[in-house]
This record gives sequence, structure tokens and C-alpha cells, in this order.
Amino acid sequence: MHIVESYREGKTVKKRRIASLGNVDGYSEEEIQQFIRTLESLLQNRTSGSIEDFDPKSTLSFGVPYVVQFLWDQLGLTKAIQDGLKDRQVTFDVARYVKAMVCNRLMNPSSKLDLFHTIEDMYLPESGDEPWQLQHFYRALDHLMDMKPQLEKLIYRRLTDLLSFRLSLVLYDLTSTHLSGHHCPIGEHGYSRTHRPDLEQVELGLLVTQDGLPITHEVFAGNTPDKKTVKEILERLKNEFSVEQCVFVGDRGMVTKKNTELLAELKYPYIVGYHKRGRVVSDALLAKYNDISAYTELRGNLSYLEVPASAVEDDEKGQDARYILCHNPIKAKTDEAFRVSALEEAEIALSEYQAWLENPHRDRKTSTQSVMLKVGDILTKKGVQAFLEVQFTDEKLSYKRKEEALAKESLRDGKFVIKTNTNLPAEQVVTSYKTLMNVERAFREIKNFLDVGPVYHWNEKRVRGHIFVCVLAYLFEQEIQVMYRRWWEQREHEAKQIDNAAEREQRLKELNDRWYTGEGIVKELARWHVMKAEFLGKEFLSVPPPPQNLVQVLKALNVPLPAKAIHLRQTSSGTLV
Repeated sequence: MHIVESYREGKTVKKRRIASLGNVDGYSEEEIQQFIRTLESLLQNRTSGSIEDFDPKSTLSFGVPYVVQFLWDQLGLTKAIQDGLKDRQVTFDVARYVKAMVCNRLMNPSSKLDLFHTIEDMYLPESGDEPWQLQHFYRALDHLMDMKPQLEKLIYRRLTDLLSFRLSLVLYDLTSTHLSGHHCPIGEHGYSRTHRPDLEQVELGLLVTQDGLPITHEVFAGNTPDKKTVKEILERLKNEFSVEQCVFVGDRGMVTKKNTELLAELKYPYIVGYHKRGRVVSDALLAKYNDISAYTELRGNLSYLEVPASAVEDDEKGQDARYILCHNPIKAKTDEAFRVSALEEAEIALSEYQAWLENPHRDRKTSTQSVMLKVGDILTKKGVQAFLEVQFTDEKLSYKRKEEALAKESLRDGKFVIKTNTNLPAEQVVTSYKTLMNVERAFREIKNFLDVGPVYHWNEKRVRGHIFVCVLAYLFEQEIQVMYRRWWEQREHEAKQIDNAAEREQRLKELNDRWYTGEGIVKELARWHVMKAEFLGKEFLSVPPPPQNLVQVLKALNVPLPAKAIHLRQTSSGTLV
């Protein structure tokens, strides 16, 4: 063994021998320990170091980037992005910037400028030493959109292999997000789901698997009607993803007669829902099938009853159309409570207005027309114009509830109708549509990504790229949820096989306490931080063990535990050979 010193001569790093220790295999353990102690005394304990040599630098967000990196590698996204750009003049690592934006969307959605200023607070493995540049975040969006079709198809194939699913149902829904300014070519005023009709917006159509995993998405101009988006997304499903047979699940606003014909042409059966204001959900239908005890209960607060097509008032029945009336008792209570509260608030507002009318006001002139306009405004704002009868006679305002209208409305509480032309059992039809309702909840998560503020990109390509990053972030969250749910359901199945009732109940209780959604797992991961420090010429991360609940989550996701210390770089030289 030799002690060797590294030194620099000009631009060349050279080494020189300081001492030769001979063949250390011939030394006894006691002699080696004595030799180490002698060296330590000569170097004032600098070889083993002391607490004074430990130099903490900062703390970094670790959990989310660590898991995203693992899943990112499983999908092969870095190589896919590099392959997609191999014939182009690209001067920076696009995959590095896209991955940083995805992690940021999952942990703390913010603007590209905010991300640029806080990027050093995030652990990003394999990020290299090249300094981050703000303009590369924007340019990465351009490159991302150039390879969107290839990336979506690759991700779909990889997820099919990794999660072993066969596509039998596709679910489609639409949302919108508003833009800042008037410079984006596809920004238009339209039906605003963000309740900002004063701002221009774009529409996002998302096609997902039964588990809610995104397959593909499309961004439309902000004034595009829902029904006009279906044709493009369905044709892409068939032509680009080679999906020949599956059931299309969507809301009634998307499936017009033309779209129904398109579904038939593409050989896609459908499942669509009519909520309580849909024209097929008639008073006669609800009155006839009001006995909830006749419904079949499903797990998850939902019951259903398949009704004859002849009982449904639908201009577009179709030869094979079937109708299933559904009832959600929790939603029914929510609907009733909302109506009762709205009525009470409207009556209070009318009473206050009556009191104002009774007080003398200088130069005040009231007319029946002006009073009734004010009354109409009160009732419309509370959504109770159909349930209150209001009169204004002899300068006095009077009102009463329309009990017959309220009785009819109560029949609608928690109810909706599903229409399908499949041969699937009614229970499976309802379960499939319920999955769409879960996707709608997932859309609210995507909207959290999108609506952290208005989208400030004006360039159309970058608006689309920004939304693609949001969808990728949701993809990772949903993949985490699917993997964890499958692990949890397997443990639940095993627990239910336990013969001892007390042990079985205890195991099931423990499992229920460990249930997480994808969003919940991401929140737990976001709390896991590491310390960046320097010690004896080495910069490294000190990784604390994750909490026990996260240990179980990582096990469920097949993500290995990280090392306790992760070496980043050498800051000085000195080598023992």
C-alpha cells in the first residue's frame, strides 16, 4: 500500500508517492490499528475528522423528487426525450428541465420564474453541475410539445407493461383554465369552469384509463363546445394508440347524436350520464321509481335500478339503449341541505328588503316593476326562483313556498340516470360511470396544478407545453395511487382470510389507518427532507430514515430505501491507494 498525494501542474492533475507501507496483508490487526493511531496523531486527527469538520450547507426537498426519479427511470423518459431530440440542435438537457418542472408541480406549483429562484432547494438526482438557466425552462416546453405524440404513446406502452392492465374502458372529461392577457391565439371567452367569464381561457380534454391514468390529452380553443371535442380525441385513440375495442364513458354534454354515430362507426360502445337536470331525468320517471328500497346497493354509497327504456323521455334512445337510475344518499342529503339553506337565505333577504321598503326614504320612488326586478335578482342569486311565490301589493311584499315544486325537487336529490348501449351488467355500468366521477375529482387536482394563478404563457406552444407538464405531474401522482391501491387491496384480501375474528378486525383496522390517496402520498413525501453538507473534502446528502408510514408506502411502490449518505462531489483531493 502506498500513500499518494494528488497535485495540479498547470492544467494536468498528477500524483506523487509520499510513503510506501509494503504489503499490508502481512501486518497484524494490532499493528494496523497502531499505525492508524500514529498517523492520526501526526495529522491531528484529520483523517477521521471531528465535529468541527462537519459543515452543513442547506436542507433540500427529497421525498417527491426521489420517488419521481425512480418512476421516471422505469418509464425511460430521459432516453425517450433524448431520442426524440437527437436530430435537432439542442444545447441543453431538456429532460432535466422537464423533470424539475414536474416535481415542482407536484410539490409546490409555481411559475417558472419562482421555480428558477428556488431550484437549489430541491434534490434532483442526475441533474449535473451545469447551472440552471431561466430561458431553458421555457424552451423545454417547446421541445416537449414537439415530441408529445411519441411520448404519450411510449408512456402508454410502458404503463401497460408495468401495471399489467388491458384497456377495456376509456373515460373522457373536459375542463378549462383561464389565461392572462389577450395574446394567446387559442385563448377565447367561453363557458368558464373557473368562474372567470371575464378572462380568456383554453379547454383541456383528457382521456384516461379506468384507473384514471392519462392516455392522451388535447388543448382546444376556449370557446370550443364540449361535444365538438369528442371526434378528435376518439380518432386519436383509435389511430395513434391502436385501441380497437373499449367502452367510452363520458357526460351527456359530450355525446350528441353525431358523436353517438361516430362511436358506432368506431365500434366503441358508450356509457354516459344525465344528472338531475338532464332532460331524460323527468318528474314522471323520478315519481314512478321513488322507492329506494327497490334499488340494489353498491359499495361506496351508491344504489341503482335499471328501468325500462319506455319509462325514459329521450329523443335519442337508439335501438340498444339501456337506462339505469342511480341514487347517492350522501349526495341526497347534501342537495336537501343546500336547498333548505338557499331558501332560508332568500327569505331573510326578502324580509330585509321588505323592512327597507317600509322605512321612509327621501325622494324614494318605488314601482312594482323595480321591486319585482330586485326580488328576481334575490331569487336568482340563491337559485330558488322556482320554489318561492312572491307578490307586491299595496306597498307590501309577501311570499310563500311552492310546496308542490319543492316536493318534486326533493325527488331529484342525489339522483342521476346512466345511459348505455353495452351488454355489461348494470352493476359494472354504474361502477364504470362512478370511475368517471372519480376522474372529475382528479380533474380538480389537475386544476390545482393549472390554476395556481392564470397561465401567463402567451405563446400557444408554451401554453400547450405548460398543460402537458401538468398532465405529466398528474400521471405520476395517479401511478403512485394505482400501485399503492393494488398493494393495499392485496393486503386487505389477505386480512379477510384470517380465521380469528378479533385478529382479522385488528388487521383490517390497521390497514384502514394506512390508506392513502395519491395526493396524500405526495403530501407525505413532500415532508421528507435531507441535509446537504460538506465533510473532509466531500459534499454529500445526509438522508434521515423516512417515517414508518412512508417506509410502508415505498415498499408498496417497490421503491428501494435510499442510502443514508449520498455522495455529490469531491471538493478537495488526498487519496489512499
